[in-house]
Amino acid sequence: MKTILLFIFFLIICSCSSVSRNKETAAKTTIPIDTANAPVIELLPPLFEIPKPDGKFVTETLTIKNTGKSLLLIERVDASCYCGSSTVLNSRIEPGMEGKILLNVNLSGLFDDNNIVQFTIHSNAKNSPTGLNMTILPAVKDSLEKKEK
Repeated sequence: MKTILLFIFFLIICSCSSVSRNKETAAKTTIPIDTANAPVIELLPPLFEIPKPDGKFVTETLTIKNTGKSLLLIERVDASCYCGSSTVLNSRIEPGMEGKILLNVNLSGLFDDNNIVQFTIHSNAKNSPTGLNMTILPAVKDSLEKKEK
């Protein structure tokens, strides 16, 4: 009797795990994009090179232009490190229109010569995911100190 109960318990656990895998697979499937009419992201400016400020934070505004023929939907923006964050101000951008994203970098999270934070924009655009590098240039004082060493 004990063996039968263990066998039934084992079957229930196996069936539950396969159901959750099926849900994960269904969630990962994407809706096909009509590439002829798909939205396209254009980044303005296409890259950021910012002199290191005196403070601890850098905040820049990225303009996104939808050069495609359908509605652009921005899902999320990821940063390459914990020192980067973003705020999407316009998640829905009509064709020919522009939206804004605020990009933030906490400079205390940058170590050694690691001065580049990459932001990745995930959307329904033809060119998604779209990457952007924000480079924090060394301050003039920092550059002179390195040359002297």
